[in-house]
Amino acid sequence: MASLSQLIDGLGRGFKAAVTLGNALHAAAIAPDVPTIGSSNVYRYFSQRLSSDGTPTGTTDMNVNGALGTQEFFIRAATDYDLYVTALIVIIADTSVVHNNFGNIDPATLTHGWDLKFTEDGVDTYLIDSAKTGGQVIAQAGFFWPFGDATDAWELVNWTGTTDAQIVNFPLGIIMSGLHSTELMGLRIGRGAQDRITSVIQDDFTDLTEFYVRALGFKHYPVEEVL
Repeated sequence: MASLSQLIDGLGRGFKAAVTLGNALHAAAIAPDVPTIGSSNVYRYFSQRLSSDGTPTGTTDMNVNGALGTQEFFIRAATDYDLYVTALIVIIADTSVVHNNFGNIDPATLTHGWDLKFTEDGVDTYLIDSAKTGGQVIAQAGFFWPFGDATDAWELVNWTGTTDAQIVNFPLGIIMSGLHSTELMGLRIGRGAQDRITSVIQDDFTDLTEFYVRALGFKHYPVEEVL
């Protein structure tokens, strides 16, 4: 159906109405996202660490030696729902943590640093690019919601009783919510097999006590259109 104009549904589920070349109006009613009683939820909570196979059962500890061969940890697109990642929580723990080191690792010993990238339609966008210190991770994540004082900012002292940890909150939902769109929340990993968020390890991070990324957000299952 060739059309001169279309009204597009904000959630990407197709058009609500279109005017054809013959000036005929075709409209589609879209079922509300609030499900009927007893039916499955359209929106479902999502919480998962980036892992070696993209699933909750994969290896999630990124304190590995990537200098021996690049290792990747990721979450990927699903086939039956869209995934909106609204926040990433980065945990870097070591015997001590300072902003000018990566945990307690001297940045001079790191060749590549840490990369965190978002792949969308085959194109990579770097959320964290070649970070060699905890301070660089904090800066590239946007300096959101500091806690602690001065050198202890963004740090939980005695994270496990014997280690400290930098806790970096990367609020993608805030960053991706534009002034003219209340429906765009976080990074959308659309249904399919291509889009993903990937942590790339190419240096030796084995001296870290803990290093992982948790993704928070929601799954959006499609609703049926009623014509």
